[in-house]
Amino acid sequence: MIGKIVESAKRNHIAQMAICCLLPVVLIIGLKVLGYNEPWVFALAIAVCVGSHIAMGIIGAQKEGASCH
Repeated sequence: MIGKIVESAKRNHIAQMAICCLLPVVLIIGLKVLGYNEPWVFALAIAVCVGSHIAMGIIGAQKEGASCH
């Protein structure tokens, strides 16, 4: 089941973008719920966002031979 979802997300650019954009939001909300309100929470979320987009671009370029943008 999880394998099918992963394969579907690999082929769907919108799903990839949603995952990359929602990951930092979930990270911020989760850390706030746990009681972490320091500025590093937002810095970590930004780093995760940028890192996930870079990784998505690299993986897409390797798979398709060119980046999506």
